[in-house]
Amino acid sequence: SSLAAGCPVVVKAHAAHPGTSELVGRAVQRAVARCELPEGVFSLLYGSGRELGQALVRDPRIKAVGFTGSRSGGTALMQAAQARPEPIPVYAEMSSINPVFVLPEALEARGQALGEAFIGSLTMGAGQFCTNPGLVIAVKGEALDAFVASAAEAVKASAAQTMLTPGIHDAYVQGVDGLMQSSKAREVARGAAGEGPNACQSGLFVASAQDFLSDEALQAEVFGATSLVVECAD
Repeated sequence: SSLAAGCPVVVKAHAAHPGTSELVGRAVQRAVARCELPEGVFSLLYGSGRELGQALVRDPRIKAVGFTGSRSGGTALMQAAQARPEPIPVYAEMSSINPVFVLPEALEARGQALGEAFIGSLTMGAGQFCTNPGLVIAVKGEALDAFVASAAEAVKASAAQTMLTPGIHDAYVQGVDGLMQSSKAREVARGAAGEGPNACQSGLFVASAQDFLSDEALQAEVFGATSLVVECAD
């Protein structure tokens, strides 16, 4: 969209997958040449840490920023963009827990099937998709109990998967540990534990709506294959 608007683009490659970044960068470079655009219309830069990204955001030649990643990383870029003599917009996708609302009629009609399908979405790619359903909100009752029971069986049958980076895995473990240590969240099921490095063990937890609203820790994103079911009163 930036190129279509006539704007050159500078991309900071992710340090966790430099090879993939190079492959994509070379593909864009070939497309630029094929379309006879100026060679400098696309640039790919490498650098670990946040220094390079923040330097790009502070550069007066940069007029807008797009970012996908952690809340802390995105917030740091937003602060840098706002502190400029000429503030610029930051379009960020970060820390979404993707709440899913399951209505009573759907639970009554196909709660068991929904529970199984829900865990399929939760564990896909070790829960590292941006569409990962990290939160389920539904009315408390027998239909929701059936949904949770079905989802729990699917979680127990799920195999551990390797997460993308050690940092992502460490953050996931800390998030799950926070849920397990909370007196307001109840563990329903855990998946198989992995033997290799950075293995994501899936999980399912339940909390009441009142406890969820009163505890900010329960509202935090756990990026990976763990979800919290919030039970609402009638």
